[in-house]
Amino acid sequence: MSLLYARLSALITLLGLFMLVSWVAAQDPPTQTAVPPITVTAVSPSQINIGQSGILVVAGANFRDTTKIALLGVGDLPVTLVNPSEIRGAIPGDLTAGQYIVSVTDSQGGGSSSFTLTVVVPPTAIPPTAVPLPTDIPPIPSAIPVPTDIPGVPALLVRSFAANPATIKPGDTTTFTFDVVNQGNRTAQGVSVAVDPGGKFVPANGQANVLLPDLAVGAAFSVRLAVVAAKDTPDGPQTVGLTISFRDFTGQSYTSKGSLTVNVTAVAQSSQITLARYQFDPSPVIPGEPVTVTILLTNTGNETASQVLVSIPTDGILLAGPEGNSFPVGDIEAGQSASIDMPLIVSSTAKAGPQSQAVSISYIQKGETQNVPNASMTLNVARVDAPAPVMIVDSFETGFDVLKPGQEFTLTLNLRNIGNDQAKGLIVTFGGVESSGGGIDPTPGADASTTTNPSSTFAPIGSVGTQNVGDVPADKTKIVTLTQSFIVSGSVDSGIYPLPITLRYQRSDGSFSQDNLRASLPVIVPPQIRVQEANPMPEQVNAGDSLSLSLEIANRGRKAVNFTNAVITTENAEVISGEQTYLGPVRNDDQTTLEASFIALNEGPVVITVTLNYTDDLNRPQTIVQTYNLEALPPPPPIDFGTPPPDFGGNGGQEEQPISSRDLLGRVLLGLLGLGS
Repeated sequence: MSLLYARLSALITLLGLFMLVSWVAAQDPPTQTAVPPITVTAVSPSQINIGQSGILVVAGANFRDTTKIALLGVGDLPVTLVNPSEIRGAIPGDLTAGQYIVSVTDSQGGGSSSFTLTVVVPPTAIPPTAVPLPTDIPPIPSAIPVPTDIPGVPALLVRSFAANPATIKPGDTTTFTFDVVNQGNRTAQGVSVAVDPGGKFVPANGQANVLLPDLAVGAAFSVRLAVVAAKDTPDGPQTVGLTISFRDFTGQSYTSKGSLTVNVTAVAQSSQITLARYQFDPSPVIPGEPVTVTILLTNTGNETASQVLVSIPTDGILLAGPEGNSFPVGDIEAGQSASIDMPLIVSSTAKAGPQSQAVSISYIQKGETQNVPNASMTLNVARVDAPAPVMIVDSFETGFDVLKPGQEFTLTLNLRNIGNDQAKGLIVTFGGVESSGGGIDPTPGADASTTTNPSSTFAPIGSVGTQNVGDVPADKTKIVTLTQSFIVSGSVDSGIYPLPITLRYQRSDGSFSQDNLRASLPVIVPPQIRVQEANPMPEQVNAGDSLSLSLEIANRGRKAVNFTNAVITTENAEVISGEQTYLGPVRNDDQTTLEASFIALNEGPVVITVTLNYTDDLNRPQTIVQTYNLEALPPPPPIDFGTPPPDFGGNGGQEEQPISSRDLLGRVLLGLLGLGS
């Protein structure tokens, strides 16, 4: 029987080859259009007996001569292309009992692993002599044994990758797109892809590995993986090694290797130090005075510059300072910057205006000393004038955060001479001074005069507002302190007002100077709020009794008051209502009402505090606080209704007899009719 089936199979195979050759010869030349993927709709037979060979017929669409049929765990089958809708594969006769997955694939696209072929053991063996004729119907087995698991493992590999960009430089990033395909005969679970360590490429953005979903037999998954090339990656095509880790359904772990390729264009490694920025403190610099030069160095090359050193040549306008004229910076990595401060001294012979100063910058590269050519800075040298005093107001204090109209205060003024010459005969006037003629204190008969314009907001008290200080040396550490009493004008509005301060003195060269300074003083007009009780609260209350507070808040000022809310706090009392009440703005000559109620808790003093919150004319939070004090008395004893009145023996009177319910009702009716009482 086996021999007959083998011959029949060979005959069918030859017939199929003949038909295939005839069909191919009749086809038109292939075109350059896109090839559609193959599809599989049916596979027959789905079951054969052990030791039986035959033809596996696969139906579908778009079959080509590149279409393959394979039994997973066995291998590829000889395939005959009948037409684009049908292909056939030769089933070997040495298959063992079990279930085999039929894999139909095509290198130009498409595939299926949805059908199986079952090999079973027939219930009874047919004797060798009883060979049925080809036309006989083979016996139908009465029972099909349970198929056993197909032996095999998942097998993953990398296929069809692309790099974007395809050419990179050392230190650049490229993104690979590749497919991971399961060509085994079991599902791959827990799949992950990682870049092999120790190479010239590392994952970008801290991405250690890429996790993939479970891959069924014949399935593929597209992966995106970004890698960074090391700074020392050599020139030319470079390989990125991959390790694929996975397991099967039994928990057995597997790994497979893959590789990707990207083209690297290496560049020469060198350092490039540039003087990126510099600044001077002070600026402009003053001849003969110290100066701190801060420079910023940047390595624009692609290799670290070692032992960077900055030196100032001794033939320029900058001289060595307390730390010399050479300043080590250290190593500067590629693309990094380093800053250094250099304390130096400006030459006393430096000319005023912009001046050039050379800078020497050296570093070591690959064991050799390199110098930065033509590095220089431009300094702005101040023009040094004749010695002169410079009087400033160091600080002042009034003793109040803000002033009020009509308020008296004492101004404490601290002066300092920060110039390089003393101020002789210093006279301080609190107000503006207009001078004509020559001198601070003109001699009699001289054609000169001074006019003082006092402040219209702050009027001096106890003097005319002019004080003779005397000589003030050019000493930055010495402070001259003056005090002057003032009163604020009662008609000013809220605001910040200047107090003119005029300083007049004589220089050492005999010339006179006048400095017009000013101190800014804030003045706030307080709101004129009248708070009174609509119903006066009692001075005493029993503990446990409730009491109410009704306040009328009236604005008697010239401007509206921007109230925010009213907050009530208590001691030895509980607020029942009105603990926090929104008030809102109250216009001038208007009022609002605040209502609250309380319960006195215990015997003793009761304190009720009402805080009215508002913002002043400088938009600062302010408060108005009202306090009310009560005394809580102990509660009265309860009334005892169970004690009968005492019996005094009638005192000679007749004891009143009790009235029955009938008599009481009769008396009521007679009273209603006007017939009795």
